[in-house]
Parts: sequence; C-alpha cells; structure tokens
Amino acid sequence: MEINPFEIKGNWNKGYVLDRHVLKSVPKGENVYGHMEFDTTRTALGELLHLFKYRSKYDCLEKIIEHVKPFIDIWEDLKKVDIVLPVPSTKMRNYQPAEEIAQAVAKYINVSYFGDVLENKRSTEVKNIAKSDRDIKGSIIARMKATRPHTVLLVDDLLDTGSTMKECVNVLREDPKLCEVFVLAMTKTKGKS
Repeated sequence: MEINPFEIKGNWNKGYVLDRHVLKSVPKGENVYGHMEFDTTRTALGELLHLFKYRSKYDCLEKIIEHVKPFIDIWEDLKKVDIVLPVPSTKMRNYQPAEEIAQAVAKYINVSYFGDVLENKRSTEVKNIAKSDRDIKGSIIARMKATRPHTVLLVDDLLDTGSTMKECVNVLREDPKLCEVFVLAMTKTKGKS
C-alpha cells in the first residue's frame, strides 16, 4: 500500500503525517434521524485507521504498522529517539488507537514506550469544540518527569487541528531532561494544523 507522507510544522523538532485521512466525502442526504450521511472515500491508510479506531477492527493494527515501517526505516532522526509516547485520548474506548499504534512503533524501533506520561483532562475532542473556545492550554498535564535525558517520539493516530499535539509538546518541553521532540501522526483530516 502506498502512503504519501508530508512534513508538518509546529513546536516540535520535526514532524510528519503519513497520509491524508479522506480523499473525498460527498453528502448523500439525511438519514431517518435527520443526520447527514456521506459517501466517503478514504486513503488506504485512512481506511485501515477508520476501521481500527471507529469500527473496533483490532486486526487492522498490524496492517497499519506494516505501512508505517518503511517510513520509519528512512527517517534518520528516529535513531536518536529513546522513548515513544502517545498523544493522550479524550474519548474512552475498549482500546486507545494512539496508544496501541505508539506501543507498536516503540516495539518496532526497539525503544521504551510510556503510555502514562501525558494525561488529557478534557472530555471533549477539539474538533467538537467551537472555534472560539479552542484554547486548550492546561488541558494536557505531565504525570511524571524524566529521570535522565531523553529524545521523544510523540505518536498520534488521527491529526485534526494539531492543537492537542502542540499542547503535548508544550508540556513535554517544560521537562528540562527532554532533549528533542519528534511527532508522527498516521493520517490527517482536512482541518488546519
């Protein structure tokens, strides 16, 4: 499966998204409950992530990671990384996609994974918050500090506005023992980041 990685700018040292999430989405009309339905065409990686995240198809994780590996193999900065962290979720699920993907990435690059360093205090996803109320400063907290110098890879499943990832990096940068922070998201919505 082909992916189309692109660099994303932010308060991190370097970051990438592996592909867009959706290629096109055409309204089909309202369903019986009055909600608009769409005919959506996703990228191949976007479809796998959609099935994994929203349809509880856990077996898609291995396929997602198989698509991530070639990019990881050529990203030279990752040779400096010694810890992988997930972007903390706002929504409770049977499993947390960002955590599962981050853990698999850590295993592949043979470094430590910590799923409990960052915590999201919000219960509403940024995409569901009015634009005027999207200041999320203080919503991410560090539950622990590093005990020695580290270079971090922060992993997210689906990047929307990028504000949660940026706030995570702000919090990580408060720890004087963290050297560099790299970020990787599987797919990105059309929203600005």
